[in-house]
Amino acid sequence: MRRRLLFLYLLLLLFLNLTPRVPSSPVANGDKLAHLFEFAILGFLGWRLWTYMLPLPVLLEFLQLFVPGRTFSFADMGANLIGFTLGLIAGWWYEGSHEGTEVSNEGGD
Repeated sequence: MRRRLLFLYLLLLLFLNLTPRVPSSPVANGDKLAHLFEFAILGFLGWRLWTYMLPLPVLLEFLQLFVPGRTFSFADMGANLIGFTLGLIAGWWYEGSHEGTEVSNEGGD
């Protein structure tokens, strides 16, 4: 289930980062917060596959050079990488804190 969710989220991330239309934010530097948040989710969902996911925060920003109406930004790339790293840490911590917990209650109440 988690891999399916990761795959669907990757498709959404590709769409959001590579469409010509850029959504505007009512908050100053809101796009940086959006980048941070969307890549934190990617890191959280795909932390076990982090070595395969690591190029995405950089690659998706470079691919925006070829999309009309989009621009490349080192600040966005930094927000992508910070968000991804925070998501990795959160995913690793979450999995570790739930390791060994009982999933079902077969003999239960």
